[in-house]
Amino acid sequence: MREEPRIAHEILRTCLQEQYGLAPVSIDFLPLGQDMNAGVYRVPSENGTACLLKVKSGAFYPASCLVPRYLYDQGIASVVAPLPTRANDLWVRAGDWTVIVYPYLEGDTGWTGMTDDRWRRAGAIAMRVHDAALPASGFAGLRHETFDPSAYARSMDNVETQLAHSGTDERPSERALRGSFAMYRARIRALLTSLGNLSAVLRSQTYPHVVSHADFHLGNLLR
Repeated sequence: MREEPRIAHEILRTCLQEQYGLAPVSIDFLPLGQDMNAGVYRVPSENGTACLLKVKSGAFYPASCLVPRYLYDQGIASVVAPLPTRANDLWVRAGDWTVIVYPYLEGDTGWTGMTDDRWRRAGAIAMRVHDAALPASGFAGLRHETFDPSAYARSMDNVETQLAHSGTDERPSERALRGSFAMYRARIRALLTSLGNLSAVLRSQTYPHVVSHADFHLGNLLR
């Protein structure tokens, strides 16, 4: 289970009141997400609505707020965009934390529950994102896909090296990981080879610059 970030609720409450004009009834931590440098909260307010509060430590990537807001304002309502502050900013700082507020949407995420219709709808949404006209000034600092899979290969090499040198005092989770890696090692290596071959083809071709979801998987689709 995820641990709650070490930021006082009173700091978050003050931020919501002063920056967003919200009056929180409570600030309820949700043990969700894979980003170990971030945490999320459900925040019901006195007006009967709820928002999703996200706090993130460390380096902040402005395009993660600017691009979704732009796409939403272009009419792609399926994109979940951050809510603006009173000063029309999309994020604020609270000490060492970046604070972002989103509308709270009830729904499910995960690797099951996708019907054929949902797959078609997800594809249609992705196509609308890809077809969206970019602003004339572009997005400062927006990352570009290089089709370079070398980081994945290095990660697997590091995992394999660490598991090969595991001692007798390894934890049960480490032992389970080592067993799973050994079982699927050949498949992992075959996938890395395929990834390298495909990326070489992609690098040899030219594509238009479009906005694309950088981590488009079912855990990031809210149904």
